[in-house]
Amino acid sequence: MRCTECGCEENEFDEVLGERACKDCGLVLITELFEESVHILDSSGELKHSSDKGQLASVIVGKGSFKFNKFGKNSVMPKHIQTGLMHCNMVISANIPHMNMKERVETLYIELLNKGLLVSYSYEERATAVVYYALKENGTPRTFREICKEFTLKTKRVKRLVRKINQHYGNKVNCVPINPNYMLSQTLAVITKEPSFILQASKVLEVFETVINNSTYTKGTSYYAAICWITSNVFLQDITRKYISETTGFSEWIIYRQTCLILGLVGLTSVKEVKGIDINKIGE
Repeated sequence: MRCTECGCEENEFDEVLGERACKDCGLVLITELFEESVHILDSSGELKHSSDKGQLASVIVGKGSFKFNKFGKNSVMPKHIQTGLMHCNMVISANIPHMNMKERVETLYIELLNKGLLVSYSYEERATAVVYYALKENGTPRTFREICKEFTLKTKRVKRLVRKINQHYGNKVNCVPINPNYMLSQTLAVITKEPSFILQASKVLEVFETVINNSTYTKGTSYYAAICWITSNVFLQDITRKYISETTGFSEWIIYRQTCLILGLVGLTSVKEVKGIDINKIGE
């Protein structure tokens, strides 16, 4: 069997993981589909395999034990599942350490594994694609580059897997709205760590979100940089448009233009008009 990645013809089969991988680059060439067999541990602890037509993808440990269920108190998770979820946790920790996404990622990983969508992909590729999809589904997306930074990957393969996952779930993730508070927090993360400014920006966002929801205005990523500049003027802070431009990567012109569009929704023409204003009176 020749590896599709490096062309090497040497490979080895891991009986515990149920996978045949290339000896040279480590690419998983064949995976024993999890739903095709039930894994049974005998009294000596040796892993055995047998078919289970009625209850696929199960693990049995002795008489009267629970079959595989990650929520079961006495369930036993196969090593290859544990390894896959470990890689998922590494991606989560590197990108969203403060978000509670572990349970949803685990559910997605096991569902996709059972459907055979992860076959021929490495653990690193699987974890990256699953976490990327889970974040989009949650309305808290990260860029593809950010998600891929944890491992050395061939991005084309990961993108291919993401498309397969998308198609499997009916492309529903494309219709999930992005959480505005999350996007603001991502912008603020590179601008300041000052708690008071972060709280003030959240108040400004809340006011303009109400206005925007009743308009035809289309938000872009620079919208959140504009919110920060408006916040600085409303609360008389010293965070300038130039500084926001330097930290976020948006040009000063783009931030200025977005600010004018946002203020125009409440009948204002210049950011100077909001200096020191009571934020609750905007739009009245």
